[in-house]
Amino acid sequence: MKMMKRLIALGLSLLLLLFCFVGCSSKGPKMMKLGDSEITLNLFYLYLSRMKGTYCATYGIGAEDDEHWDTVMDASGKTYNEYYTEFVLEQAKSYLAACHVFDELGLELPDSYVEEIDSEIDRMIEQEADGSKKEFNKMLAEFGANVAILREAYLVEAKIAYLQDHLYGEKGGKIGGKAYEDYYQENYARFKHILFTTFEYVYEEDENGDAIYYKTKDSSRISYDTEKGKASDKKDINGDTIYLTEDGKIAYDKVNGQRRRMTNEDNTYQTMPLSQERIDQIRADVKLVHNEAVEGSYSVFDELVQDYYPEETYKNGYYITKTSDTAWNEVRDKVFTMEKGEIAEIESDWGIHIVMRYELEEAGYDNPDNADFFISTQTGTYTFLPALKQYLLSEYVKPYLEEIKLDEAILKRADMKSVAPNFYY
Repeated sequence: MKMMKRLIALGLSLLLLLFCFVGCSSKGPKMMKLGDSEITLNLFYLYLSRMKGTYCATYGIGAEDDEHWDTVMDASGKTYNEYYTEFVLEQAKSYLAACHVFDELGLELPDSYVEEIDSEIDRMIEQEADGSKKEFNKMLAEFGANVAILREAYLVEAKIAYLQDHLYGEKGGKIGGKAYEDYYQENYARFKHILFTTFEYVYEEDENGDAIYYKTKDSSRISYDTEKGKASDKKDINGDTIYLTEDGKIAYDKVNGQRRRMTNEDNTYQTMPLSQERIDQIRADVKLVHNEAVEGSYSVFDELVQDYYPEETYKNGYYITKTSDTAWNEVRDKVFTMEKGEIAEIESDWGIHIVMRYELEEAGYDNPDNADFFISTQTGTYTFLPALKQYLLSEYVKPYLEEIKLDEAILKRADMKSVAPNFYY
């Protein structure tokens, strides 16, 4: 399953691939055509359902409701339904063009690719429908698909990946170094920030109501302050001597020890709001720190981060694109409107950020210190190169888009509201 695993990794690393590639199929009413390549209405239903599944997985199951999709999303007056239907349509056009290029170049998918796809579909039929193709077709029907259409979609994914390797090399060997840097400079931004949280985490506490300090974040052993505390004749559950303060409370080593945050059932951290008095003080602190910062002076801001936000994990800053999924999307959106060296205050659900946009490092995508931004945490694969190849392919096929023949009447039969959210296929 080497090829299939490579395709799955590619799909996880690119947002566009989460919606799958457009197909070249003769199954169902023909909706779009370019040369001998076609997209049918049923394939388009499948892609819409994938988009809807991705959206609902991100924003909650309530996003299934028609009421949500009929909501106007911004000043343009477009509803969520119109915006995302158009989004999938535009991607469909791009990949139809790519499918056409595959044929135009005389490429053929190796038999091994086809065999792996057929094997994967057989596995799904066996494991998810007790070996019944008929039952599996029923499962796919709510997405406008059947086994043949799903197979066609997978075949096209393989064709597009094969086309990318043909044009740019499996490891990018056919891409010039300038293309790497140009794509990086045009699509990425780097920033550093100082975060003032406007809530408190709830930590594990002992019977006295004091936060417990452990040797490490994941350790079960208590971190005792053996200098300020006094050894007692009691042992803890690990058999270690308990150290107590003069008032009989546990003497925790708050310098070297670590507290452990309490979590909710969904694994998110438990929090509680701060008092208004404390929030007012935080806002005053933000103003003071902001006044210390100097626009254009990265060295001064580096010192401020070190002084006021020492717990920052990424000392080299954050690398983002306009579509990066971050914990603070408000920061992401604002950064791309800022000049390099500019400073801004931005509020998010986490608190108040003092943000400076930095110059990009040369070849920052190859710096091991930045690995978290260029390597998928899910697959462990290098995501910058697949993203670059997808971008180059999108640019390559642009001239073909105007040649696509679209049946508007058939298109009207499909939108986000017309499909169920597809989380699996």
